[in-house]
Order: sequence, then structure tokens, then C-alpha cells
Amino acid sequence: MTDIIEFDNKICELKEQYQKNNQPIVFNFRDFCSTWKWAKRSDVFTHHLHKYPAKLIPYIPIFFLSSKMCDEKDIVLDPFAGSGTVLLESIAHPHYKRNCIGVEINPLARLIAKVKTTPLDDDELQQEKKKLFSALKLGDASAIIPDYKNLSMWFSTSAKNKLGRLRTCIEDLRDGDCKDFFFACFSSVVRKVSLADPNIPPPVVLKMRNYKKTSAKHEEMKEFLNRNKRPNVNRLFEQCVLDNEERVKRLSAIDDVAHRKIKARIVWDDARNLKIGKFTSKGNIEKRGAKTIEEGIIGLIITSPPYITAQKYIRTTKLELLWLGLADPQSLGELDKETIGSERVRASDEIMPTNIKTIDELCNKIKDVSSERAIMVNRYFHDMAVVMANSYKILKKDREMILIVGNNKVCGYDVNTQDLLAQIGESVGFKREMVIKDKIRSRGMITSRHKNGGLIEDEYIVVLKK
Repeated sequence: MTDIIEFDNKICELKEQYQKNNQPIVFNFRDFCSTWKWAKRSDVFTHHLHKYPAKLIPYIPIFFLSSKMCDEKDIVLDPFAGSGTVLLESIAHPHYKRNCIGVEINPLARLIAKVKTTPLDDDELQQEKKKLFSALKLGDASAIIPDYKNLSMWFSTSAKNKLGRLRTCIEDLRDGDCKDFFFACFSSVVRKVSLADPNIPPPVVLKMRNYKKTSAKHEEMKEFLNRNKRPNVNRLFEQCVLDNEERVKRLSAIDDVAHRKIKARIVWDDARNLKIGKFTSKGNIEKRGAKTIEEGIIGLIITSPPYITAQKYIRTTKLELLWLGLADPQSLGELDKETIGSERVRASDEIMPTNIKTIDELCNKIKDVSSERAIMVNRYFHDMAVVMANSYKILKKDREMILIVGNNKVCGYDVNTQDLLAQIGESVGFKREMVIKDKIRSRGMITSRHKNGGLIEDEYIVVLKK
């Protein structure tokens, strides 16, 4: 346990350093945590079970979860849970295991997070796998294919039929954790057999003219397209199942997790209206009978809110959402509009004062260039103010809310998101304890975008105390 003390010492040191000049402190979470053998992260547990855009680097939650910022019996909350990095690290920590709950608007992310944090009985998994693989070999299942007019633009006829039959075979299994596991594996195959460019996160049809004929990448993409005219969907799926089985076994080997003494749960879909519902299946939440989260019950909040304009979460995962039956063309748009940070706004919408002078001044400047962009920024900070006010209520006294965010540009204007969110936090009662800056490496983040979007080079970790 000696090395654990180092985390508390380092946090105290960083806080003292910040309080001297109130400027963000440069700190490398990966380098610090990697000095401890138990904290090194690559393909450990279930982190690599499924790709997801802009995943949170595990070293940030590991760092704070390795401290005494909250008690072992406390509940950890991630109101923007994504694919479940904070949830997984909370229950899998070798020294301080804590129950964790997550809220996430994207149903695909909810499914992935649930599967990543759920141990499976191996005997049951093998039985269900045998049934599924036998049904696939028979090849006589009818195909469930999404009703989407542009589907042929994204998938060959062969891919559609094979994916459709695979989905049917999974649907025929009995509901439960194993079925969700197979759906997560199914989802991870969808993009691999599509005609979308594998080098661009949001689906864009692969065009060979974008790759120099003399380059190795050109040949690689040519092979990709030829292969996906008649992809071997079943073989890719079966390999994915085998790989993910091993990952889940590593999670299930944690005694407290296997015996459900410690749990991570996805409980709700909207961080602006925090409640506890019931996860049913395939990423769905049963809202009837939902309970309000009690005030002063959460011991620590760690979360990475959406970045303004930086990552199109719903658009990036739309093919998987369609194939899983978690969305249709209409609900995709509605889901995107409801996502905090969405670009789906109307120029006729009003800009509502936030009562934070720097935010209101910024929105007025952006309005001179683009009303839609100004409304988008205004709505983002309004939504985040609601999230932070609710988070303050449910957090225990003297405990922290940790935000991992990035600054960027909108219409050429700097949006100092970390400082603006900290100001919102202070307006609802939080105290700004410290701000840390960590350089973004390869984390699936879109760091270079259109000319007015700027470049996101650093993540800022804002620590707020109630």
C-alpha cells in the first residue's frame, strides 16, 4: 500500500502548487501512474471490448480513485459515462474498489459500458455461445435489416444479409447478460464490414481518390473495399467473441466483482435530470418507477463532458445504433439534438443569459459571426449549469467533482471551456481547488477540425470541491 500514499501526496502537492499562482499545472497522468505496475494500462480487463469515440484515458480516473478523496464505501458517479471507463476503473481498482453509477445519453455507449462492467458465468456463456454458433452454421435465419434508405451506400448486399441473419440469431437468445455481451460483439463488427472509410471516425463513404495511387494506404483501402463486398461476417464475429471472452474472464477473476459485492451500473440517460432507472437490455433504460438520486449521497464525481463541436458522438455511432435497432433515422436526429454540445440548433432560437459575464460576452461576439454557433455555445453552457447544479446537490459535503474538458475555438474565438465551467461551478457553490493540464495523445479524439474549430491539444482536469 506504500505506493498508494504517493497518490494522496501528489494530489496535495498539486493543490499547493495551484494555490500559489492559480494557473493550470502541467502534469502527465500516464507517466505518473505507469510507475506502478498495477496501474499500467493497455488491453487490461475489458477496456478494449469495443471502440468508442473520444474515450477517456484510464490514467486520469486511476489517479483520483487511488486517493482518499472518497471513502471505499462511497458511491462514485459519472454523469457522462460514455463507454464506461470510470465505471470500470472504479470497480476494478486493486486497492480501493467502489460502487459506481453512470448516466449516458447514447444507448450504444450504455450497452458497451454495461457489458464492460458485468462479470459473466463462464458455463452459461459457453452454453449460449454454443446455441448461437450452431444457429449461425445452419444459415437459415431470416435477416433483420434496418429500414434505412441509404443503407446500400454503407453496406454491400452480402454484408446486409449476413449482418441481418447474425442479428436474428442473437435476438433469438434468451434475454440476459450473455445476450448483451453478444450484441456488443455484433456492434463491434458493423463498421469493420461496412463501406465507410475506416480512418475517419464519423461514417464517410470510402473514396479511393482520397488515397494516392502509389501509396501503401491506397492498396490497403482497395483490399478493404474488395473484402467488404462479400465480407466474412460470421468469422469476424466469432473471433470478436473469443477475444472479448478473454477480456470478460479477466474482469470476472476479480472476486468482489464476480460475486457482485461491488457493482457498476448504468442507471439513466440524461445528466440534466439525474435519476435512477433500471437497465433492461441492449442499452435500454426502464424509466417507470425511477427514483431521484438523494441529496448528499455521492462521494466523488469524475466525468468528461462533451466537447463543444469537437466530437459527433451520435453521428459517429449511427451505423451501430441502426443495426442494433436502438435508433431509426428519425430518432437518430432527435437523439443528436438532445445531446449536450449538439450542433443541431435553429437560428431562430433565443440566446438566454447565463449570468456568467464572460460566457454572455463570448456568445454575443460569436453571434456577430454566426447566430447558430452562438446559440449552440449558449445552450451548451446552460445545459452544463443544470448538470453542475444537480451534481452539487447530490455530492457529499467537502467532496469533489472532477471535470475532464478541452478548450477550443468557435468562429475564431477562443472558448476557454475549463475556466468557464469552473466559473459555473463556483456560481452554484463549488470552490475551484485546482486545474491540471495534460497533453492529449492518441485517444480517439478529433483534434484537428474545420478552420474555425481550432486544435484541441490539451485536456484540462478541473477539480471542484463542495
